[in-house]
Amino acid sequence: MRRTSNSVAGVARALRWSVAVFVLVVGAVATARADDPDPLLASGAQALQEGRVGDAIDAFEAYADRGSVDAAASYDRGLAYAQRVRVGAEKPGDLGRAAHGFEEARDLSRDPRLVADADRGLAAVRGEVARRRLRAGQPVEVDPGPTLSRTLAGLLAEDTWAALAMAASAVLGLGLFVRWLGDRPRVRVMGGVSAGVAAPALAFAIAMTAAGRHDRQSVVEAVVVSSTARPTDERGITVPGSTALPEGARVEVVREEGASTRVRFGALDAWLPPGALRTLAR
Repeated sequence: MRRTSNSVAGVARALRWSVAVFVLVVGAVATARADDPDPLLASGAQALQEGRVGDAIDAFEAYADRGSVDAAASYDRGLAYAQRVRVGAEKPGDLGRAAHGFEEARDLSRDPRLVADADRGLAAVRGEVARRRLRAGQPVEVDPGPTLSRTLAGLLAEDTWAALAMAASAVLGLGLFVRWLGDRPRVRVMGGVSAGVAAPALAFAIAMTAAGRHDRQSVVEAVVVSSTARPTDERGITVPGSTALPEGARVEVVREEGASTRVRFGALDAWLPPGALRTLAR
């Protein structure tokens, strides 16, 4: 009875995955641009709509290989990989490459509708990855999220943090000036309070501006595109007893040395073998 119940639950989860991807394919707005000026994107979108996922992937990958960066193209590429999994023609790394396309589309797009579609696609892909890892007895955490400092810095644009720093600086200077030259005790107290509030606000805004600038200029991120990406040491030797990082996980690239890449995934700091990652375009 329990085995039958588990089988039914497994079929239900697989069905939800298939339905989610199918809905994305049917409702995709990025692929519906018949007037797209780039022939590779047009042919890829046409192939995806006709169910020729292999041809669609080839077209979108050829577009990416040229160094071209486009949010809709990244979304369509992720959709094509997810569709290949859905139709049962999956190749190793397809889920990770689907997640990469959706992640890249989220980062590059300023279109709320496309971002929402990419979020749904990413949720479907990572849900399938988590289901497979749970079945294999592996940790199911796929997305630990960014660090606290990056989360705070991302609440506002870098220019907004800089503007807040300038405003806090002006209030601090005015408060100190009033406190120094005020002719009445109440005025001097008000100046001191203003300066006392503005000083930590200035420090925080400067820190967030610096964090945002560092994130924009220095941080390189990638997505794990292999289901067997086990942590290694600097020489590329697999760490005994280690568990493979989740396929489709977003990681921060710390540095590259030889054939290995050092990444940060939540609290985990590890080296990964070559071919396990695909860098996200900025």
